[in-house]
Formats: sequence, C-alpha cells, structure tokens
Amino acid sequence: MVNRAQRPDRRHFLDSGRHPRRRDGAIVIGLLLLPWAAALVLTRGFRLDDGTLAILVAVSFGLASLWVMWVTYRGPKRSGALANGLSMTQIADHLAIAVGTQWSDEAAVRRLNDPYPLPVSWTAADAFLTDSWNSLVALASLGAGRPPSPPPGTWAACPDDLAGKGSELAEVLTKVPTGRLVVLGEPGAGKTMLMVRLVLDMLARRNEGGPIPILVSLASWNPAAQDLQDWLSTQLRIDHPALDGPPPAGREEPTLVAALLADGLILPILDGLDEIPAEARGPAITRINDTLRPGQQFVLTCRSKEYRDAVRPEGGVEITLRAAAAVQLCPLEADAVRHYLCDDAGGPVAMARWDPVLAMLGTEAPVGQALSTPLMVSLARAIYNPRPGELAASVPNPEELCNPDLSEREAVESRLFDAFIPAAYRQATAGRWKLRQAETWLTALAIYLEHAIGEPNFAWWQLSYEGSSESSQGFVLRIAARRNSKRTPALGARIRPIGLTLGLVAGLEAAVIVGLGLLNERWLWLLGSPPGKVSTGLAASIVAGFGFGLTITLALGVVGAPSDLTGVTSPRTVLARDRQVALLFVLIGGLAIGLFSAVVHPLPAGSASLTAIRLAPAVGFGVCVGFGLSAFKTLWPSYIFARGVLATSGLLPWSIMGFLEDAHRRGVLRQVGAVYQFRHIELQHRLANRVTSGEEMNSPPILPAEKA
Repeated sequence: MVNRAQRPDRRHFLDSGRHPRRRDGAIVIGLLLLPWAAALVLTRGFRLDDGTLAILVAVSFGLASLWVMWVTYRGPKRSGALANGLSMTQIADHLAIAVGTQWSDEAAVRRLNDPYPLPVSWTAADAFLTDSWNSLVALASLGAGRPPSPPPGTWAACPDDLAGKGSELAEVLTKVPTGRLVVLGEPGAGKTMLMVRLVLDMLARRNEGGPIPILVSLASWNPAAQDLQDWLSTQLRIDHPALDGPPPAGREEPTLVAALLADGLILPILDGLDEIPAEARGPAITRINDTLRPGQQFVLTCRSKEYRDAVRPEGGVEITLRAAAAVQLCPLEADAVRHYLCDDAGGPVAMARWDPVLAMLGTEAPVGQALSTPLMVSLARAIYNPRPGELAASVPNPEELCNPDLSEREAVESRLFDAFIPAAYRQATAGRWKLRQAETWLTALAIYLEHAIGEPNFAWWQLSYEGSSESSQGFVLRIAARRNSKRTPALGARIRPIGLTLGLVAGLEAAVIVGLGLLNERWLWLLGSPPGKVSTGLAASIVAGFGFGLTITLALGVVGAPSDLTGVTSPRTVLARDRQVALLFVLIGGLAIGLFSAVVHPLPAGSASLTAIRLAPAVGFGVCVGFGLSAFKTLWPSYIFARGVLATSGLLPWSIMGFLEDAHRRGVLRQVGAVYQFRHIELQHRLANRVTSGEEMNSPPILPAEKA
C-alpha cells in the first residue's frame, strides 16, 4: 500500500472523485442519449440491425465513461468545493451557522420565546453521584494534555456555586473546571428545552473558530456495538451531509466530520441517557469515559432516578462519569407559573379564566402538583389559552383541571396529555389533516415507536414492512425496524476505487472499438466474428463492460454530498438525497440491463430488427431490475413499500412526510436533525399505552367549530 501522506497526488485522485458536481451527471446522461438521438434522426425510415445496435451501445456508454474518467482526472484542480481555501476553523464557523439556524427554527416551533422561556432553575446534584470537586480541580490543573488553566476566579469554588436559572447554564458550564456537566431532572422537568436554549446561548457567545455545541439524542446509540465517536460521526453526517466531504488538503482524516472531531471543534450535548435501555446505560457511561480525550467538554442529560440506578445500582457494580459535575433541575416556583400562564393568555378575559387554577398553585392539590413542571405548564397553555384569531370562549376552560374527579396528580397529567392533540388540531383550517385522522395516525406511530423499535426516534429509513398483528383497536401493524443495522441513507455516495477501475476499463474498451472503425466488418473478422453480423459474445462483452462499469461508477458518484455547510437538514431533505441515488440506479441500471437484454436476446430469424417496440420491454425490465438493485445501496425502495402498506391499511397517510411536517408545525412532534420525536416521551407513552391497555380515549368534547 502506498502511504497517502507520501503520495498526495494519489490521495487527491481518489478523494476528488468522491463528489462530482450535478452538472457532470447531466452531461453523462446527455452523452448516454446523444448517439441514440442521432441514430433516430439519421436512420429515419430504416431498420436498425443488431450490428448497428452494438455500435450505438458501445459509443453511448463509451462517451459517458470517458467523461466520468475526465471528471475524476480533473478533480485535483478543484479538490472539493467546500474545503477549498477554507481552514478548519472557518469550516467550523460555517457549521455553526447551520446549527444556529436549525435550533432557532426549532425553538420557534416549540414557542420557546413565546412569551418568554420558563424560568427553569437548578442546584448541585447529590455529591455521591459524581467525582469529588477536588478531583475535578486537580485534573483540570495537573492533568496531562490539558489546556492551560483560565484566570483565577473563573472556576466555581464548590458544587454549590453551580446553582442558577434560565440562561445562566452556559456560564455555569465555564465554571466547571473540566467543562463536563451532567444535567439531571424528573420527567417533564425541561431538560431537552434547556439544552436547546444552551445551544443557542453558547452559539451567541461563541468566538470565531471556537467549539460548536451539537445537540444529539442518545436514543439511537447502542454502546455495546458502537463507539461514541463513530456514532456521533454518523449522526453528524446524516444531519449535515456536507461533513461527509473530504477535509482540506494536508489532513489525514477521511471526512470533514472526522477532522472537526479530531481538532476538538465539536462540543457534544448528549440528550437523554435514560432513553436507551437500562442495561446499556452503565456501558454507555464506560464508553464515554474511554472515548473522550483530556480537555474535551460535553454535557449529558438524564432522568434523576435512571442516572442514580446506572451509576450506583443496588448490589451492582458502581461506575462514575469521570471529571463531570452534576446539577439537578428544580420544580417550577408557583409565582413563576402564575405569571407565565397569565402573560401567555393574551388578554384580561382569557387571564381571568385561570383564577381557580392559580389559587391551587404551590399547594398539595393535584393540579398544583401537576403544574410544577415545564412540560405540564406548556401543555396547559397550549390547551386553554386562545391562539391568534380564537375567542377565549371557544377553547376549553382551565377550571376543569380543578374537577374533584381528578383526585390525583396522575389524573390531571393524563387529562392534559389527552386534551393536547385535540387542541393542536382544533384550528381545522391550519392544515389538511383532521383531528380524527391525526389522532389515529399519531397513535399508530406511538405504538410503532413504543413496541416495535423501543426508541423515540422516528427515522423513515428504518421503516420496512414485515407483517400484521391484531390489537385491541386495530392500530398495530407490526413493522420491523433495523434498529441495530448500520445502514444509513445515502449521504451523497462516493466513487469507490472499483467503480473507477471498471469505468476506466469500459472507457478504454470504447476507445478501442471506435478506433477500429466503429465495428467495420473487416475488423470484426479479426475478432473472430463472421462478416455481416456481430456475435452475441462480442455484443455481450461490450454491453456488460460499459453497462456494469458505468453503472457502478455513476451510481456511486454522480450524486455528490452537498457542499453548503450552512444549509439546514430535515427528514425530507435526507429522503430526497436517498431517492436521488435510488433513481440514479434505476435510470443507469435500467438502461444498461435493458440494452444488454436487447442485444443478447435477438428476435428469431425473419423478425423485424430492433425497434422501439422491441427496446421498450427490455428497458422496462431493466428499470425494474435497477429498482430492485437500488435497495442494496439505498433505503428509499423499502420505505416506499412500507408506506404503501401502511397507507392501504389506514395506519398512516400516503404523504407520511407531509403529515409529520404538519404535526411538527403544530408542536405535537419535535425535529431532531433528520428524525422526528414526539413532543415529549411521556406523550408517546400515553398514546401507545392507552390503546394497547384497552383504555378509552379521553378526548374533550368536540368544539362547536369542529362540528361545523
């Protein structure tokens, strides 16, 4: 093997072919079709015999293959659109723009600043869950490979100094000597929204070239099979496909994301350790300890009880997340909740409706206990406060939360969960999806996440049909999810060395054939074929060489990864990229296999020569085969099949993406990079379990507007 560091020319030759421009793909398609168009014009009214067909196939695939080789050869001159001329710190600045846009949009959807963020507060967590404070200070001051210590007074004197509220978490992180923090809280305490705010606050304070806070959900991590860095790299490449491109010249890392991680320019914010299986949480902490380098910062969130059980299990092996401090989120103060609900009401009439509830805040009443977490407060304001264009009298009255029948905190919380989806869809004109349809489909989605795959991330590429099973209300279709599969959507495929080799062979073969006089009969005699006819063996070798060489080359390279790091990724854009690669397989594979079939299976003697009638079935057959082959490289075909089964069964709409986007805009779902999650995991649990347990839906009465 040649050391790529010693042979930069070879490194550029291979790397530059990874992401051809789309214009190159259009030129390739044009060269494929050009000889056939010319033949149709020049031979109008004449028949095309098998020899002419072989010539057209050779010229068509030969020209296209030679163009692909030229694109690859000229690649070192352009060396990668993104990395060309940019340093790693400048690339990080571009990525910071995309991350800021992503979470600013998500904060707007979740109404984080409407009217203002809930004032979440925290204190130091139990000391026995973490390393001692003296240990953190000693490691930060004396540890090998650590950055220089900041000016005196920067670090907190003790864990109690980490207490704070609101936007102070970004500052608190700088007070931790090691820059590593665990945020603990009860269900619904506001951990995820606090992390969204932390990302935005850190980006607002970030200096050029500084680390980028990246918020990722841990739900899809399998610590037993995946290293943290490898898993994080995969998540980043899915959410930001431009990071799959080559790094600037002189770097040894294979991708931009690997270079960013190596330079410490990614500050991971790992949300939801409690969302991975209980038996995997201890190994996950061990993986984090083993993976992170000295001086690398991170933030981890988890539910309090689940974290305690993971690090201090009764009768089990204890483990400590090294060099990390921990804080515990507190219940909301009653006065803060009163002001928030009234300020959000929008006017004195709507505000007065809250009086019975406000009187219960801060007491032991069920409604007072329930409205002590940000989750329940946000659900209550979405249900009972009118939105722009609504009359206060047309929405449910919050006084119902004081009903004596709701005698426990859990009953109030269940009522809020059940009323939230009807509230989200009460404005029927806001979208094409109606309440009854949406509730059915969201319930089916919750059951799928809860019982089929056991994680909160809905990733379209995991969807595949396996069979059906009965349930109490017919909502369950058992769908197999490739949870442990390493397959991911096509991020913008790459030209592999095998593709380059086969494409080069195909191009050289075309050059030789064209140079021999376009299959002149005199030269065919030298090749062992009888004059007047191209042998089946020769035709098969020509078409196979061009077809399969070009298919592999193009299908792995024409659709390159985007070069704009500032763009924002969504599930739909990831689906579109994967679909592009799949359709490229269908197009190129269909042409290659179809023409190959037409050449090697000539019509019986006396039949007409090749015509459109003869070519169409062959190409159609090739397209079908190409669609099947695309399933080995892309995940779009299996998604299309599963979507059809689900829609036919009435469990999800035909336009799954459109429905999910609408639910996201309404605040029912949240978007985390390329996947969707329910607004809160407890909402998913409620939807899934109230059906599978046989409990009746407890939706509020239909409003007058809905009756109309």
